[in-house]
Amino acid sequence: MRLDPTRILSQLRATYWFVPSCMVAIAIVLAFVMPWVDERYSIDPSGSFGWLGQTQTDGARAVLGAIAGSIIGVAGTTFSITMVAVSFASANFGPRLIANFMRDRGNQITLGTFIATFVYCLLVLRRVHNAAGDGGDISYGAFVPHFSVIVALTLALASVGVLIYFIHHVPETINIDRLVAQIGHELRRGVTELFPDTDAIDDENAAETIALAWRERIDDRPALSVCAAASGFVQRIDLKRLAELTDAHALLVRVQYRPGDFVTEGDIAFEVWHQDPPTVQERHAASLEKTLRATLHDCLETGYQRTPHQNCLFLVEQLVEVIGRAMSPGINDPFTAITCLNWLKGALVEFVERDARPSQPPRDAAVRVHPITFERLVATAFDQTRQYVCSDRDVAMHAMTVLAEIAVRTSDADHRDTLRRRMDALRTASATALAAEVGGDDVARRHADAARLLDDPQARRSHRDGPGWFGGSG
Repeated sequence: MRLDPTRILSQLRATYWFVPSCMVAIAIVLAFVMPWVDERYSIDPSGSFGWLGQTQTDGARAVLGAIAGSIIGVAGTTFSITMVAVSFASANFGPRLIANFMRDRGNQITLGTFIATFVYCLLVLRRVHNAAGDGGDISYGAFVPHFSVIVALTLALASVGVLIYFIHHVPETINIDRLVAQIGHELRRGVTELFPDTDAIDDENAAETIALAWRERIDDRPALSVCAAASGFVQRIDLKRLAELTDAHALLVRVQYRPGDFVTEGDIAFEVWHQDPPTVQERHAASLEKTLRATLHDCLETGYQRTPHQNCLFLVEQLVEVIGRAMSPGINDPFTAITCLNWLKGALVEFVERDARPSQPPRDAAVRVHPITFERLVATAFDQTRQYVCSDRDVAMHAMTVLAEIAVRTSDADHRDTLRRRMDALRTASATALAAEVGGDDVARRHADAARLLDDPQARRSHRDGPGWFGGSG
């Protein structure tokens, strides 16, 4: 993958160590600058700076030593608390959510403030010295860096404020509603990035048009297959560079994997066709093939784990994992599962209201990536959660409600059929997992009401006028 400074900076900012390291670097610079300022602009602590309270080197050393010693102890405690929070989240919400905690900017700044204060005080402390007598080889006066000590006191006060914030922030980071909301918002942003706005689609059969155009363009033409250079999860596809490549060499490129898919070294990752006539192809094939393979390898980045970049399905699976753990016998938290279903609904409604037909890339593009279809998105969200939600009355009824409300929001018949099949499957699963007297009949009635809403637009008005579940509070 070609080096992308913007992407590299974004990845660094998402790591736990980058922000603290930057703050420590600033503290090191400050620890050399402030004593230099003290050497050139001395102050009289007995005058207007008498509030400093130390006029001797021993006092300065005591202040700097006390700040450094206490701050490093607090930093160790802070790190321990962070690890406890991460362990708790991993056990209760799923190990794939650890990255959310590691990216948390509040935790990074807290640790960075403590470590930077410690490093600053330690480096300034070595500059404080007593006077040397004239009997030695070197003679110099005592040096007390008053400005540097003021900065150390300021950092100590800032550390106290950050500690208060951290104590408030840690419970928030493991609050499941807040965590799920963050994933939900990120999922909606992912949907809006992957799929065009409704106004950008001028053909209701855009997907079929693209497929037909591609079949016409690659018919009877030999393809150059480019295999993956390494095994791992696809983390990023450089679509911009692929587009530049196709424009420069008159190519058609089909990408066989999406971000989030696992690719094994040797699997066909790209198929390439020349748009030039055969005679031109033969003239350029020998010199172009080696360059093409190297460039295409650079356009596919793999890693040992999935990331949300270009991969909204990963975010859906995070919510699915939270649902599965919430409904496990050891936790049994149906309200968390209901919250996750609400955020899945928000993303799917965003999908259907944008019409979200797979028109990425556009029909005249020379690069084609297999799109995320509505069927695949719904299957990931509801097929994988059905085994968990079907055995709880409240969660099963809410899942039925979510499916029905999404179906009502779309005018696409295929989308409705997709959702209707999930409603029927959930009804069947609940009938098996739930006895009639403990909620099975309630789920069946909710399914019947939902089916009536889809079949009869007048039923929607009557439901909205009443206190029922559709448009009401029940």
